Amino acid sequence: MGENSAYYNSLYQKRKDATVQVKKLLPQHAQGFIDECILNSQINTAYNYAHDILFFYQYIKETNPICEKLEIADITIDVVKELTHQDITEYQIYIAAGHKKTNGVVKPASSSAIARKMAALRKYFKYLIRYDYLTEDPTIKAVSKRADNDNKEIRRLNEEQVKQLVKAVSETNVDSYHSRMLSEQTAKRDLAIIILLLRTGIRVSECVGLDLSDVDFETNTITIVRKGGAADELKINEMIRNTLKDYISTERPVLLQDETDPALFISLKHRRLSLRSVEKMIEKYGKKAGYNKRLTPHTLRRTFGTSLYNNTGDIYMVASILGHKDINTTSKHYTAIDEKRKQMAVEIDIYNMDGD
Repeated sequence: MGENSAYYNSLYQKRKDATVQVKKLLPQHAQGFIDECILNSQINTAYNYAHDILFFYQYIKETNPICEKLEIADITIDVVKELTHQDITEYQIYIAAGHKKTNGVVKPASSSAIARKMAALRKYFKYLIRYDYLTEDPTIKAVSKRADNDNKEIRRLNEEQVKQLVKAVSETNVDSYHSRMLSEQTAKRDLAIIILLLRTGIRVSECVGLDLSDVDFETNTITIVRKGGAADELKINEMIRNTLKDYISTERPVLLQDETDPALFISLKHRRLSLRSVEKMIEKYGKKAGYNKRLTPHTLRRTFGTSLYNNTGDIYMVASILGHKDINTTSKHYTAIDEKRKQMAVEIDIYNMDGD
């Protein structure tokens, strides 16, 4: 149950094993840093740091003639000692050029991607200084990339789009007979998931990680495991209760092949529903509802957060329910002011001058 479930223990072990495999590709002087990350950070953070440091050494191998014929694991600390702040600045330019292809095209890295890799590198150099591998940190004087103004559209659904989405899930009218049969087998499960995401704002990872024992209809709560690994108890309303009860009593027993499987949401393959399956399911219903952009679980999370804020005006409550440790995250992504509030702001006599 919760963070102690076999599911979460398995996820942790898989990610730890993957982190250790990346660590083995690194020079000896870097491996201790990854060990520290595994011990002191969330395992996903350790995994990302391992890849970021591997990326850094791939850059050194690619750009330093001394290292081009070496395996990354054989790059010595002497090479790192020779790095200057200009080298670190050039490394940021290298990151910014982008190295992942999307539809056959390499796109420049975002400011957040550069910042993440530099955060890992700065932490790594602090480690090297702490253990006397280095005496100076070249990242300190390196030029820092200024964050771009975040004008990227943050997608949310309006009230009508939410209604259309729920309607699309409730009605299993699809083009082909085969697709209709599959949809009918999981219609109640899908509706329970959509309602749960729309009414609680939980992350898709928190949703698929739910066990049946995490749902308590006596206290009207669900227990989820947050991003950092801590358990959190959330209240559920009548609509969530009803859709969950309907799925649990009818579809889940049919989908379940192993009665000992603790998972709440079961796939047509008779095992715990995967994160990717939920993403594809939501995208499918988004298209069916006429949503003209790719619908994601995070869109539903943002829809919940923004709607809750617009109805309460309480940013701290929204942050608490969404499980945000940093209030700035909530403020940045979930506090879009709707038109009604904008109009209200204009009409409020904040200086009490109307009577004069």
